[in-house]
Amino acid sequence: MSDTTVTPLGLSPAKLTVAKENTYFVWVLIVSILVWLGLALTIVGLLYALLFGFILWLGNGLLVAYLRAEAVRVTERQMPELHRAFVDVCARLGLRQVPGLYILQSGGMLNAFATRHTGRDFVVVYSDLLEALGPDSPEMRFLLGHEIGHLKSGHILKQVFLAPGLFFPLLGPAYRRAWETSCDRYGAFAAQDVGAATRGLLVLAGGREHGRRIDAAAYAGQYAQERGFFVSLHELTSTYPTLSRRVTDVMALADGAPPPRAPRHPLAYLLGLFMPGGGAGSASPAGAMVMIVVIGLLAAMAIPAFQKVRQTSQEKVCVNNQRMFSAAFDQYRLENGKGAETWDDIVGPDKYIRTMPACIGGGSYSANYDDVQGYIITCSVHGAGHAGAPASPR
Repeated sequence: MSDTTVTPLGLSPAKLTVAKENTYFVWVLIVSILVWLGLALTIVGLLYALLFGFILWLGNGLLVAYLRAEAVRVTERQMPELHRAFVDVCARLGLRQVPGLYILQSGGMLNAFATRHTGRDFVVVYSDLLEALGPDSPEMRFLLGHEIGHLKSGHILKQVFLAPGLFFPLLGPAYRRAWETSCDRYGAFAAQDVGAATRGLLVLAGGREHGRRIDAAAYAGQYAQERGFFVSLHELTSTYPTLSRRVTDVMALADGAPPPRAPRHPLAYLLGLFMPGGGAGSASPAGAMVMIVVIGLLAAMAIPAFQKVRQTSQEKVCVNNQRMFSAAFDQYRLENGKGAETWDDIVGPDKYIRTMPACIGGGSYSANYDDVQGYIITCSVHGAGHAGAPASPR
């Protein structure tokens, strides 16, 4: 694509969010409400939700503290060109309260992210990406517009409140990918230059030195040419559209035509059902924290059920041991005309029970004889008899 400015066609502030984002939102909201209601009905689940909510709040607070203390805050005095571009982007996208903008040294990474804490919004640009794009270039305006799109759309808060739905296989990642598609449209509208938006994405794909020299049409062609099962599975489980698809979508804004859609392998959908989302691939550290929170919430729901199944299984093993002891004592009495006095009378290599069974719940066994009920075997953990039903006399 040439450096000639090409204004995105058909974009307006009311049409920046793609329709599929709104559609996915409804389904993700339904799933999330059902999970939250399930947690609210269990005290353990509610406690876990509160605990991990606090951990998320604390972790994000520490991240923001790190930015405020270590990163460079962009102001009218500090990097004025970048500040002016940022204010212009906020105004064009209708964001009244200008967020804090910070530049963070990232060891060569080319990325940016937006976050929110205690009612304040923050946008962070990694220093190498700033050097690659320049402080007041249309490419930088595209990048800033993309992050402002996340804030305008409320994606930061949605990561928390819709976390259960975002973790849902296929649906959650699809919704997150729709976010990114919408935010690319925000960025293109902010830059008012489809070519610049494309070059900004190509820098992310090819690096700061060679990204601008990549043939955009050839790279976009990879989206349709590089297909197959694993590519499809990668697309379905990722929270970001592939860069080749993003370039394809942005280039389509030049004439307003619907972007082409490449087919996916049908089996990828089947396997994708068993691979939950969660945002592990998110550029923002908040995405990883949300992943931890969701795993904790799901564990809060699964652990009580697992513990109940485990307890029931232990009880069944203990009941079988009690029955075996009772049968051995009864047989000893029948053969010897008297009751056994110690465990050694029935347990041993040549006895009724070869080795002494153990209660896997950590209990110890005792035996008592009743003229009516026969031998009653008691476990210190699981109680007497056959799980509440004493041994029957022979």
